[in-house]
Formats: sequence, structure tokens, C-alpha cells
Amino acid sequence: MIITVTLNPAIDQTIVLPRFVHGDTLRVRSTRIDPGGKGINVARVIRELGGHSVAMGFAHGGLGRFIEDTLHNAGIECDFVHTDGETRTNITILDESRHVNTILSDPGPPTKSSAVRQLMERLRKRVQRGDWVVLAGSLPPPIDPSLYYEITCAVREAGAHITVDADGACLAASINGKPDMVKGNRRELERLLGRHFDDEASTLQGACQVHAMGVPTVAVTRGREGAVAVEGNLRHPQAWRGQAPRVRAISAVGSGDAFLAAAVLTLDKGGSLEDALRLGVASGSATVLNPGTELCRHEDVDRLLQRVKVQRVESTPVLSPA
Repeated sequence: MIITVTLNPAIDQTIVLPRFVHGDTLRVRSTRIDPGGKGINVARVIRELGGHSVAMGFAHGGLGRFIEDTLHNAGIECDFVHTDGETRTNITILDESRHVNTILSDPGPPTKSSAVRQLMERLRKRVQRGDWVVLAGSLPPPIDPSLYYEITCAVREAGAHITVDADGACLAASINGKPDMVKGNRRELERLLGRHFDDEASTLQGACQVHAMGVPTVAVTRGREGAVAVEGNLRHPQAWRGQAPRVRAISAVGSGDAFLAAAVLTLDKGGSLEDALRLGVASGSATVLNPGTELCRHEDVDRLLQRVKVQRVESTPVLSPA
């Protein structure tokens, strides 16, 4: 079983403009609304790829119920804690002339500590040994990032696997709980470790540094270049690179979520990290074919899968933890 946990869900609205001009009145070519938040995106992609998951987290107000209903209608099981306030709306503005996305991200509604306690109770009852839990995204105010540590520890105590896709203090807190897998992009890795990664070798060094902190598997997405991952022995980890096929990208929004969904779905079925990297890169690449927050289509993933190249990296840089 795969369980996704989205603590700060969103309504993702995509507005497509022929050209964005600052300070002008602009005619919208099209608009689209999707349920959003990293964990919810992961659940949507798992469903698209033929898998099953349970979407958990908070559902704030009427828009939270809209998200829940939309997921139910798509065949995704839900177990949300309903709370006061209103679910945030994130707006993506796509400038077709320059293929540039501008994202306006709302911080989310204030969430009470009683809702956090209720969510933890539900999660502890639902998680079973061998399950995979995906903990992804930001926190609504005023919740402390230590909740990421608490959830990570609770999942591990239940004998389940947990993968984390977060940024900043949330990611750092979760690593203290020793998740089974961390997935991030280059920017998130840079903020965690406080240094710049400008190529594959330096990115692998960063992944190995997180691995040395006690995280068994670390995957880092690199946009059009694909992704890298490390696993295995802390002193002598094995590294992999997944090279993405060349495609005409429209929007990269959600591609990292699609990568994570495909990777966890593969691992939940007993597949190898090599297989997870291949399907993950194909799913991320398929997502960039679509505008705004529209995620990948199964037929595009199947078409691109054979064009993904996954290779072992023989010379693995090993660094001590920061």
C-alpha cells in the first residue's frame, strides 16, 4: 500500500496567456483548475500509472472538500482531516511566447494543533508494516517543521517505508528521523547543504553527503538532464544516472512529483532503484509535455520509457556528513 501525506494542499489554477505584459490588461487564452500539493500530485500520477494509493493530509474548508471529491471521482481513496479555514490557491501563469511559467504560491490557512493530533492518530492506525508513505510539500502556518520528524519516526516505528520530498527546515527535520528515501531537486539539495551544484559530479557529491547522514536512498532530479540516485553501503554507495529523452517541454510544473510517484510505485512493487529511476524519469519527462499543472499521461510515459537511459556511475564520490 502507498499512502501520500499532503499537509498543505492547494487548488492549482493555470492561466495561459499568448504573452505576459507587465502592467497591461491581458486576454486569457485558457484556464485550468486541478487539485494540488505535492502528495496529491503523487497520488494522481500513481493512479494514472495504474497503481493504488490512499491520499491523506488536511482538507481546509469548501475547497478542501472539492479536492477530496475530485480525487474520489478519479478513483483515489482519501482519508483527510477536515479543518477550518480555506484551502490555498496557487496560480501558474504560462507565457506561451517565451515558454515561461510564473507561479504565485499562497502560504496556506492557519491550522490548529488539534487537527495535527487527529492526523497523527489516523496515520498511526492506517500504516502497516511494509507500506510506503510519501510525505511531501510545505506546511501551513503555524505548524512547526518538527512535524516532519514526528511523522517520519512514526512511520518507521510501524515498520513501513517513508520517502520525503520537501524543502528547507522540513527536509532537514525529516532527515533527523532517518527516512528510507529522500527525493529532491538540485535547488532543494543546495539549500539543505549550503553550497552550489552546477553539474552531475557535484550533484552526486551532494546526494552522497545526504546518504552519509543515514538516508539509505537519495534521488535528485536535474530537469532536462534527468536524475541521479545513490543507495547501498554508507561508505561505498552505488550511484546511478537516468538520462531524460529530449522532448519539447511546455511546463516543468509537477514533473518532480511525477518522478517520485513512479519511483515509489516501482519500489512498492519490489522493483530495483534502477527500474524506479527509469520509470521516474519517463514520467517526469511525460509531464513537461503538458501545460501548467496538468500531469503525465500513461501513454506518453510508455512511449518515452524505452528512450530513458539508466547507467551505473562507476566512480562514486563519498563525503562525510556536514
